[in-house]
Amino acid sequence: MDELKVKVEQMERVLAEQAKQIEALKTQRTAPAATDAGVALGAAVFEEERPETFIVDKQAPTPKQKLAPRPDNAPLTTTLPGFWAIPGTGMLVRLGGDAIGVFLVTSKLMGATEWFVTSSIPVSGQPYFDSPFQFSGTANQSDLNFEFRMPTPAGILRVVYRNDFAQPDSPAFKYDLKEFYVQAANFLVGVTETVFADPDAQPSTLDYEGTNSEVSYRHFQVRYVLRLARSGHADLLLNVALENPASQIPASAGTPRSVAPDGTASLRLEGRLGHIQLATVLRGIGSQTSSGQSQTVMGWGLSISSNLNLWGGDFLSFQVAGGQGVAAYFDDTGGLGLDAAQNTAGQLTALPLFGAFVGITHQWAAQWNSTASYGYLVMDTVPYAASVGSAGFRRSQYASLNLVFTPSKRFLLGVEGLWGYNQTVTGASGQAWRGQTNFQFTF
Repeated sequence: MDELKVKVEQMERVLAEQAKQIEALKTQRTAPAATDAGVALGAAVFEEERPETFIVDKQAPTPKQKLAPRPDNAPLTTTLPGFWAIPGTGMLVRLGGDAIGVFLVTSKLMGATEWFVTSSIPVSGQPYFDSPFQFSGTANQSDLNFEFRMPTPAGILRVVYRNDFAQPDSPAFKYDLKEFYVQAANFLVGVTETVFADPDAQPSTLDYEGTNSEVSYRHFQVRYVLRLARSGHADLLLNVALENPASQIPASAGTPRSVAPDGTASLRLEGRLGHIQLATVLRGIGSQTSSGQSQTVMGWGLSISSNLNLWGGDFLSFQVAGGQGVAAYFDDTGGLGLDAAQNTAGQLTALPLFGAFVGITHQWAAQWNSTASYGYLVMDTVPYAASVGSAGFRRSQYASLNLVFTPSKRFLLGVEGLWGYNQTVTGASGQAWRGQTNFQFTF
């Protein structure tokens, strides 16, 4: 009996050890899948961390940096926070958005009251130049977004979608598509920010419009990104794209005619100190009349932009851009029909443009930060006054200063002061100021 008891105890120890080994094998088989997916089923949503190799502004009131195309569809962190696995598909999905409410007080009436577009500030001699201050509130900046990731033989396939409800021609809620693209093997098709722009360098204003001289133009494109070099924690990247042209000219010059896709390219160096980007755009701008007459001119643009880490969480951003026939790509002049105009001889001419901005973000404490920005934009429209009209744009200035409180990564409360200046082709000018308070919950 004693011998039998000893043998039973030995067998129990062997079985216990085998059970441990089986459990360890199960863990080894399931752990890589969870690591690759970057999710833990049934766990809470994780927060994103500041990336190491390039700046993404965590304080921005919109997710434009997080949803921007990246080489190899690389996530901004080593994991994929907020993603959930769809059982049986190998696909990951993240749903999100921002509920944003804004109270606004503006010194005078300027277009849609919810927008602060400096080129729409009334100048002397125009209606509402002497209008009193206006108060309004809006939730139109609220947005919805989702992102899918799934493995394919060509690598990770990524589908990104985002929309908000802010349109400049209507104070009411109106569907506004911002992103909808698919990217795999560094090949992208869909709607997103132009390659000529640099979303990571745009100052973190609470104002929805942003600085007057920002390059910002979202439209359909076919894009490819190539990693030219990698050294330690630095990447040298080349982006090339064919984009929807959508020529913009004044009615006096005829009906706009696009003769070819816009060609864009950017060369970008990313590293621990931040990034610097050189970008260009080439385009054909055309006009036509009902009698069949047509003209075509070439447009081009160059831009250099950067976002640099400073110290204590502070960072500096700037952009200098210019060219001819690229007004559609800039915040203040997009939609004004100023890519080209007719000279005194009736010839279609691409209009010269120059713009620059600078922004700096200072971290006062763990939950408090401020961003100050200034933008300047000028066009040589005086020789084309007869074509662009007496109210045609000449130059503008923009300045902002805010204070932002983020008690948690899901909630943002901020106040911001804005000042703008507008001058038309005749030399008439006007200025306006705005104060606003933002409430934002990110989900």
